Amino acid sequence: MQVSQTGYSHYITATHETAGRNTHYASAQTNASASEDKVSLSQQGKQLQENWQSLADNYDVTNISQREMHALSDALYQGGFIGRGELLVLGAPRSMNADANPRHNFLGEMQQSLSRFSNGMPAEAQKHYQGAIDVLQALANSRKP
Repeated sequence: MQVSQTGYSHYITATHETAGRNTHYASAQTNASASEDKVSLSQQGKQLQENWQSLADNYDVTNISQREMHALSDALYQGGFIGRGELLVLGAPRSMNADANPRHNFLGEMQQSLSRFSNGMPAEAQKHYQGAIDVLQALANSRKP
């Protein structure tokens, strides 16, 4: 994963290579020293940050329905923020018979599942699961109150 700081809006942008595809996400920078760094962003970079912030503001990953999580995972994939492996992890239904409308803490549930079942997971699956959790955490951190 490559991480770079930008002075623009105090964000950290990260590039994560997953299955040969680079994925990008931006998260709020909490370190005050980042405001001292000056970097100009291309129009594409600004659009990427706007898209990221829009997703963070519109989806609360700590209070989200399965239906919304599916829409979010698709938007993240289409936007180039996640790869195919993370898409499969995030978009998978919680249960084949469960109602897709009740809200739950998707981020918290994924963190608990990974800590419980990681020993039995293949390394590639752990990598995708952890990548998905990292993106959800970054979204939660970017969400404006």
